[in-house]
Amino acid sequence: MKLFYGIKEDGEEIANMHECSLKTLEEIGAVFHSDEAVEVFKKHGARVDGNRVYISRQMVEDALKTVPRSFDWFGRDGKKITIGDGVTKNLPGYGPIYMYSQEKGYEKTSHEHLINMHKLTETSDVIDASNPNVLDVSYVDTEHREKYRLGVALKYCKKPLMGLVEGREASAMGLELMRKFYGVSDDRVIAVGMIDTLGPLRLSTAMCEAAMVYAEHGQGMLIGPGQTFGLTTPQSLAAAQTMGNTMILATLTLTQLVNPGTPIIYSAKYSGDDMRLTSAAAYGAIEGLLVSQTGVELAKFYGLPVHSGSANTDSKVLDYQAGAESFMGTMMAYLGEVDCYFQSCGTLDSYNAMSYEKMILDEERIREFKRLATGFEINDKTLMYETMKKCGPDGQLFERTQKTYRRDCFMPKYAMREGHSAWVAKGCRTAEDMAAEAYKERLEQYKLPTLDADQEALLAQLIPAQYE
Repeated sequence: MKLFYGIKEDGEEIANMHECSLKTLEEIGAVFHSDEAVEVFKKHGARVDGNRVYISRQMVEDALKTVPRSFDWFGRDGKKITIGDGVTKNLPGYGPIYMYSQEKGYEKTSHEHLINMHKLTETSDVIDASNPNVLDVSYVDTEHREKYRLGVALKYCKKPLMGLVEGREASAMGLELMRKFYGVSDDRVIAVGMIDTLGPLRLSTAMCEAAMVYAEHGQGMLIGPGQTFGLTTPQSLAAAQTMGNTMILATLTLTQLVNPGTPIIYSAKYSGDDMRLTSAAAYGAIEGLLVSQTGVELAKFYGLPVHSGSANTDSKVLDYQAGAESFMGTMMAYLGEVDCYFQSCGTLDSYNAMSYEKMILDEERIREFKRLATGFEINDKTLMYETMKKCGPDGQLFERTQKTYRRDCFMPKYAMREGHSAWVAKGCRTAEDMAAEAYKERLEQYKLPTLDADQEALLAQLIPAQYE
């Protein structure tokens, strides 16, 4: 038996949000900070005023028709994952500036931390892709930063990779080098770039350029809303969500005008807000669950692959708040039956940090939700009537552990379930203690992928000598 736990939105309300988005694009327009992007729209008949583009209903609807409902995403060794096949794919973190561990607390990111995160991602049984941007690399000089982050990822990662998106030059360079390193010359998808609209109703120069480069090469994109409730949007959840949807549609339209059929993932992730804070953002707020599910329904309304959820928390340490907010983010993804779950493991401190121990614990939450999604069987065998008959109305029956038990019951590695006395006898260990041991063991067991001479030569050009 499989039960549906998602939060279904009313179809009429979703249609109303869609209509409002179309009206916004037609009457208010969207700003694209790129003359090249504006020219693409103008060439296809859009009305423009400077860098403001007024996008017609027909242009948006035509663009939606060309986006594929699923696509294959290839890794270094030719293996692939499919986005949109009905199975949630888990994607890694993106860009934290700190690393947190039980042993050392907060540290700035470093070359060692970057390698460690790639090793943990590659050895994860639940994370399906890797990411050159998994940590901030501002410790590298600006000139070499993008090549460095890509080079390190290519050296340590075999899973499908997210791509570089810092403008046209970095995006084009990244895709060219990935093709060369993989030894492929066809149009298969080897990178998915994260395009953040940032709002309100505008797309930055770097994001415009990256979106066009990825479209030109037929590569995948995850397009996300960047609105901030009450600061860049009116103060209502409906307005904030609709503005985010509007810019996703505007950016999606640009990609399809450049190259119809470019793969797109609709990001339904929404962060809550707290107007008592100067930043207003509250990434672990309950509103995120409510509005993100609305975004999931919008993506399904359009027939697009969809991302939602995040293991992020506003907590600064691994405490009750961190666990509760991260659980809620994972629930968004798995109960919403999304196609991919981005920032799925390890994030802490409002996306500012990545935690070694939390990555291990977040992986276990994903395994639990995977178990939840499978349901359980109800048939003559599992009803076990003969066993109940043998036991009788007031007896007890002790048997060897049955296969049904191991199939039905999830057995966590990092949970305290023994009695109090047994827990004390084992040294009062916590889930965080066990996760610390687990990540260190994973790092020790990692094996560097084999490199051929051409790949080693390419990496020598990308990674500065002090980081080899």
